[in-house]
Amino acid sequence: MENTLNKFTQIEEKITLSLDLLEIAKGYCEYNFDKGQEVAALRSILEILFETQKNLADKIDELV
Repeated sequence: MENTLNKFTQIEEKITLSLDLLEIAKGYCEYNFDKGQEVAALRSILEILFETQKNLADKIDELV
């Protein structure tokens, strides 16, 4: 049971991280939409977000 609770805690932390990264990306897009050179920074944030989501999906698959 403790192992399951630990996995849910990890999932919750990853969801929170994903939401934080989405907020950063949203703010970046709102204030820098005219600066094409900085798109690489946004791409890096999105890559982290996608990796986090992939790990989250893997954790959920382990629970099921």
